[in-house]
Amino acid sequence: MAYALQSDSAYHLSDVPTSIGDDGTGTEWIESAYVQDEWKLEPNFTINYGIRFDRFTAYTSASQASPRLNVVWQLTTDTTLHTGYSRYVSPPLFELVGAKDIALFQHTTSPPLSPGAAPPLPERANYYDLGVQQKFNRAWTVGLDSYYKQSINLIDEGQSGAPIILTPFNYRFGEQYGAELTANYTTGPLTAYLNLAAQSAKGKAIDSAQFNFDPQDLAYIANNYIHLDHEQQETASGGLSYYWNDTRLGADFLYGSGLRAALPLAAGVTTAYGGNSIPNGEHLPYYTQINFGSTHVFHLNGAGTLTARFDVINVFDEKYQIRNGTGVGVGAPQYGPRRGLCFGLSKSL
Repeated sequence: MAYALQSDSAYHLSDVPTSIGDDGTGTEWIESAYVQDEWKLEPNFTINYGIRFDRFTAYTSASQASPRLNVVWQLTTDTTLHTGYSRYVSPPLFELVGAKDIALFQHTTSPPLSPGAAPPLPERANYYDLGVQQKFNRAWTVGLDSYYKQSINLIDEGQSGAPIILTPFNYRFGEQYGAELTANYTTGPLTAYLNLAAQSAKGKAIDSAQFNFDPQDLAYIANNYIHLDHEQQETASGGLSYYWNDTRLGADFLYGSGLRAALPLAAGVTTAYGGNSIPNGEHLPYYTQINFGSTHVFHLNGAGTLTARFDVINVFDEKYQIRNGTGVGVGAPQYGPRRGLCFGLSKSL
């Protein structure tokens, strides 16, 4: 519900609610084609290469021919190296809050935060990866992967207003890189895994859907790289399971350093652009969630099997925030799941 600011010689607030109709239609067309080939220079050296062409027409339009090249080198029976390069173009999401919608709320009690409403643009990116996988024996396998992505008009999503309606927007410049260490162990009835990841994801200069952001934040981001709201710098996950007499018991965990939030400045202190916080300048607290699961298979004479399962999500009822609503483009807090008990039955013939 909005109230109009009626105009005679000057704007003043009317006490009569005004209904604002906002309807319309849109059509998006996407065409893509690609060719790809695999070339074995040696039995242990493989090259995959190709090119992809994409074209789309929606609120904006673009086209691009994107080459790809990947190399896999089997150094030894137990050691494999891989590296590659890919060029991408990604159209923005078709569902968005556009300039027409924003114009309807000018001169009401619910105006846009900023006047700009440039349409979202396609993201163009160069992506590089490098990794190695090592088998130490029949049970142990360890891998290390790294990546670097350089983006122009990096696509992100922002929340427009109180309802959770997401609209795409762009950072003119984007840079993301990281590494992941994986370990897998399998022997007999025991299986275990561990993943450790670290990343950095930053953007600079919002150049579309500016209405969704405070002018002070826009000014700061125009001149500074900031962490993206969905960046979690450190993440770990792992689990194990054991199978015995048609029963499998397992547990896993998720550990994270928290997503981004605004960093408040001291009282009376502002940025050079008038803001009282650094956009996405800090992360939420670290958290750990542990889950448990079990299954048992009952063999029914002449009637197949019946599998029963029992799972506990967040065994220790850890309370943690995923977002606190202060991140750039995020207007509502979100929390991780509380303890949950799940039961299930499945029948097979």
